[in-house]
Amino acid sequence: MIATLATLLIAPAAGGALLYHLWQSRTAPALHTGLAVGQIPQRRRRRAMAVRREVRA
Repeated sequence: MIATLATLLIAPAAGGALLYHLWQSRTAPALHTGLAVGQIPQRRRRRAMAVRREVRA
């Protein structure tokens, strides 16, 4: 009975401490890097750029 009561009291605190630690140690998002004030961030292109090829007549 006492072990169950102790578990019910300790488990939420341990879970909250774990979530807090994980939240504090997460990597920061790489947003607004290299932007001047007022610039709007845009998604990076995932596909390769088109390449102009030499046209033979």
